[in-house]
Amino acid sequence: MARRCEYDPAFQWLTGLQEVNYHTLADFRVEKQKELDELFTQVLAALSKEGLITLEQVMQDGTKIKAQASSRSYLQEETIREHLERARRRVAEMGDPRNDESSPKAKQAQARARREQQERLEGALEELEKWQARKSGEKAKKETRVSTSDPQARVMKHPDQGFALSYNAQISTDAAHGLIVGVAVTQEANDMAQLLPAVDRVEQRLQKKPQQMVADSGYTTRENIEKMAGREVDFLGTMRHEDVPRGANLPNRFPPSAFLYQPERNRCVCPEGKVLLPQARRKVGAGMTYHIYEARLEDCRSCPRKPECCPDNKKNGRSVAQLEESPVVMAFRKKMAREEVQERYRRRGRIVEFCHAWIKSKLGLRQFHVRGLKKVQAEMLWACLTYNLQFWIRLSRLRTTPAVT
Repeated sequence: MARRCEYDPAFQWLTGLQEVNYHTLADFRVEKQKELDELFTQVLAALSKEGLITLEQVMQDGTKIKAQASSRSYLQEETIREHLERARRRVAEMGDPRNDESSPKAKQAQARARREQQERLEGALEELEKWQARKSGEKAKKETRVSTSDPQARVMKHPDQGFALSYNAQISTDAAHGLIVGVAVTQEANDMAQLLPAVDRVEQRLQKKPQQMVADSGYTTRENIEKMAGREVDFLGTMRHEDVPRGANLPNRFPPSAFLYQPERNRCVCPEGKVLLPQARRKVGAGMTYHIYEARLEDCRSCPRKPECCPDNKKNGRSVAQLEESPVVMAFRKKMAREEVQERYRRRGRIVEFCHAWIKSKLGLRQFHVRGLKKVQAEMLWACLTYNLQFWIRLSRLRTTPAVT
């Protein structure tokens, strides 16, 4: 674009024959985030007015996008301090003409590069100290690393099983026409804390809450289920396999789901109709309590299906663990067990993952072109705005094209 501003009449007209270099364009891309954010909201309002956004069902998903930083820049505190000391010496030497025989323009570029390097290293050291404060133990703090190229980037796992310095881009997509209604970029690799902020962003931009939010297992925690119910937003998601007390369930045997759990009678019933009575309560993890139910040894010894259930049990009958659930979570599990709800949930993948794929493929945003959380948020906002405008044009054409008879 900077080169075309030098010779293309259309670009020269747009710029009023003013010189617009690369740095001006790059700065504009990231410094007008407030105005860009307002434009994104205005576009959503127009799409909503045309009935293209309904918020009846919103799909939530995150995708990892690589940062503009290499693994070689991922350094520990001692190495960063060494680089910073050298950078400060270079900046201090810039004023001595004996150390530089370059042209004035080259000197200016070199001076800017050295100052920027020093600023990045100082930022890396500051970010490292913040990261160290979140860790316990001297060894863990000493081994903490950050990137000197982009200190705010974090190492994240990608679908190809590789790890890279990245950011986590969170996108909310309205299911009606696949338009993006919310976007954010976070340093957190885990998605579980991103669900409620996503609801807030959608409500803030469109002045109403989604009727239903759909997300994968990365967002589906008990806390989120409870809070979404409190916000009166219907939530669909899949729960990950729970850790259970050691020894409570036997591998490759009848799973706990094969036993009928009767919480109102505080018991379980095995596939052969034998009753398992409560034996103990155990706490596992954060705020999770399991009830252990055990069958009588006599019942198991005489059971024809003992080889399939508990062949090694000699002193005790079969035991299973059942998680103590709140009424809200129990209702959520029952809802997600229904086939029609599962069918609605299965729509999530093809809707929300399409916009991720489009942005990465059509716009080439597999790696950010800028550095720092604030700047990558601006770049992601540009990408989502472009996506919405492109599909708005396409949807408008489809609505105005007469049907072929």
